[in-house]
Amino acid sequence: MLNLKPEKVWYYFEEISEIPRCSGNEKGVRNYILEVADEAGLAARVDDAGNVLLKGGGRPDVVLQAHMDMVCEKNSGVDHDFEKDPIRLKEQDGWITAEGTTLGADNGIGVAIALAVATGDWGAGPVDCLFTVDEERGLNGATNLDPEFVRPERLINLDSEEFGVFTIGCAGGGKTKIELPINTVTCNSRDRVRVSVQGLVGGHSGADIDKGRANAIKLLTRVLKSLEDSSLKLVEISGGDKHNAIPREASAVLLIDDEYAAIKGSLAERFSVFKAEYEETEPEMNLEVERLTEENKDCFSEESTLTLINLIQALPNGVMAYDKKLESTVETSTNLASVRVEDGTARLVMSSRSSRELKLENLRKNRIEVIGESFGGEVSHKEAYPAWQPDRDSRLLEESKQVFRDLYGENPEVKVIHGGLETGIIGEKKESVEMIAVGPDVESPHSPEERVNITSVEEFWHFLLGLLGELRENGEQNDS
Repeated sequence: MLNLKPEKVWYYFEEISEIPRCSGNEKGVRNYILEVADEAGLAARVDDAGNVLLKGGGRPDVVLQAHMDMVCEKNSGVDHDFEKDPIRLKEQDGWITAEGTTLGADNGIGVAIALAVATGDWGAGPVDCLFTVDEERGLNGATNLDPEFVRPERLINLDSEEFGVFTIGCAGGGKTKIELPINTVTCNSRDRVRVSVQGLVGGHSGADIDKGRANAIKLLTRVLKSLEDSSLKLVEISGGDKHNAIPREASAVLLIDDEYAAIKGSLAERFSVFKAEYEETEPEMNLEVERLTEENKDCFSEESTLTLINLIQALPNGVMAYDKKLESTVETSTNLASVRVEDGTARLVMSSRSSRELKLENLRKNRIEVIGESFGGEVSHKEAYPAWQPDRDSRLLEESKQVFRDLYGENPEVKVIHGGLETGIIGEKKESVEMIAVGPDVESPHSPEERVNITSVEEFWHFLLGLLGELRENGEQNDS
């Protein structure tokens, strides 16, 4: 048990960390939230999408919103089944992290904070709590949200990850899938080897896309390109998993005719160049080359091998443009999120983001689609979710800034982020709602290095209760 303050927040965080809740598997945590509501005497509703609304009674001043699901990633070699195993929490140097897996503080700490508010007597007035499903795979819970679940005219999203930073806008985005046919031929070769790129930092494909980190899929194919003159015979290739995570690992199985030691040396030499290139951002990256004992089997044809590797190399990845007014803010980006080869087809997923709708459409349809089709791929796009356009004059923002100044004697930072938030979609469903996104410090979400700062949780808790009290008081004055 974590002996931390605020006790109720950490209690709920520990409780939900026991419940498997990868995106699309929120039934267990949803049932838990409903049980908590029943025990606390709170009215609860579930919409057709599986989103949960806890009603605060009367006319609520505000709705607190968080998502129930988490990104499920683990380090290679870690024995963890996300379908049944709890997240193993540990306290380390003032932070809570997990043992070899993602922590789920994104957005489990938001869920825990909302439950603590809903079930306690904090003098905050009537507050609704909205818990959405399947945020991490494409904001699907918000997309299918019953608009009647947003009752108040103010919404506080608890999915921000920097204490003292108020988020008032975010990018829109969408996924693109490329399917490339792969022809196979019978191959007879001396050795069968697996080449793996490992140990990359990874991170969030929105918030961390400008950090200069390597993409494991891109890096792997750069390494493999050095073997073209050795009659590269590819058998398998895979990398990445979640569309909103920068790939940390990728591997390929290939057949080789040359001496194993010579190939291994050639790959190591090539990789050393890339290791020097990324020495500041990827200190732990490594290349593993291992001889396999399985029998040889069919491999990709030479044409399919080169087409796939060249397609991966040609696809854009990383920051495409910065905001001209806010030079440090990414405007447009794309992430080569995953590649898999199954049943004679290579399937690649791209995740693109932009705060400008036309630039997002241009990147997806006039660049990624053109490249994919030029290599013989079939390209399809998932409908993009909208950007959240900032309202710097909102009353909710001003009240939030005043409470923060009163508590901490300084102004919070107000910014627009490049990651996607459900607020853009919710704002389209209820145009009159004022919104802000806030939260404690969460570092390295979507990766096994994810952690949440203990002190910031307590500080954020005091801020949130102060803000809710201010909103209640202002609401009562307006009513009178």
